[in-house]
Amino acid sequence: RRLGTAAMVTCAAPSYLAKHGTPHSIDELMKSHRAVNFFSNHSLQIMEWKFTVDGSIASIKIPSSILVDNSEAFLSCGLAGLGVLHGLRPSLAPFIASGELTEILTDFPPPPKPVSLLYPDRRYLAPKVRVFIDWLCEVFGPDAHL
Repeated sequence: RRLGTAAMVTCAAPSYLAKHGTPHSIDELMKSHRAVNFFSNHSLQIMEWKFTVDGSIASIKIPSSILVDNSEAFLSCGLAGLGVLHGLRPSLAPFIASGELTEILTDFPPPPKPVSLLYPDRRYLAPKVRVFIDWLCEVFGPDAHL
């Protein structure tokens, strides 16, 4: 069940930007920078990076400095200056606010990611799980944006 969307952000540690420069275009990002790329354990695919360019969504692949499969490693590698991050704004915003990460490419905003709740058939749910699902749906509302 779709709950809403979560904003995305592209950022890097100040130490990475001091060493490699700040990209000002998608082309510059692809040609001159390395990413901390996230991959799915299920599909073994690297997550695509998407940006809004001239009103259209562009999917690109950035060369990896390192591949990770969990959010703690993703954040740790980004904070250590190992590459550019492309992740969920709610997770990265505190580090941008503190100056540990710097938002880049603000002229090319990533489209939001859908947030969904997956659960088995309602007929077999425990009452507590059903109440939790109903609460989440109420909290997120019909068109929630994180």
